[in-house]
Amino acid sequence: MKFKRIIRALRFNRYFWGSCVLILLLNLVFTAVVVRRQRNSIEELQAMYSRKRNPDVPRERDEIARYRIAGVELRLFMGKVPPKERFVERVREIHELLQHNGLQMKGLTFKPEQAGPMKLWKYTSSFSVRGRFSQLKSFIADIQNSKSIFCLDHVSFKQVPNSRGLVDLGLEVSTYFK
Repeated sequence: MKFKRIIRALRFNRYFWGSCVLILLLNLVFTAVVVRRQRNSIEELQAMYSRKRNPDVPRERDEIARYRIAGVELRLFMGKVPPKERFVERVREIHELLQHNGLQMKGLTFKPEQAGPMKLWKYTSSFSVRGRFSQLKSFIADIQNSKSIFCLDHVSFKQVPNSRGLVDLGLEVSTYFK
C-alpha cells in the first residue's frame, strides 16, 4: 500500500522529479567536461610555473662546475674578509655610527673565537645603548647598510620605566677576520 502511494506521489510530481533528474545529468556532464579540462589546465600551469622558477637546475654532470663556481665565490668572499689587525677600525666604525645617531654605548665587551674550518676569527661585541626608538632604528639601519661585514646576532629592545619614550637596546654584533 505504501509503495503505491509513493508511486502516485512521484507521478503527481513528475515535472519536479524530471527537473531533478535533468539537473543531475547536467551536473555530471559539467563535471566530466569542464572540471576535467580545468584540472588538466591547472597541472600544465603548475608545471610551466616550476619550469620558469627553476630554469637552471644543475644536473649531476654539472656537479664539477658547481664546485668550481662555489670555489670562486668562496675565494671572492675570503678576499673581502679583513685581517685581524683591522678590528680596531670596525669598533671605531660602530662608535662613529653611534655618534652619527646621537647615541652613547654602555658596557662594551668583546669575545674572540675561532669560527669554522676556514680559520676565520669571529669577534662578538656586546653592548647596550639608550635612546629614542627612532634613533635606535636608524642606528641598526646604518649597521646593516655599512660596507663592512657586520652580523647582528642578538637585538633586544626594553622600554625604560618612568621615561618619556626612551628605550634600551641590547646588541651583539659579530665581525669576521682572517
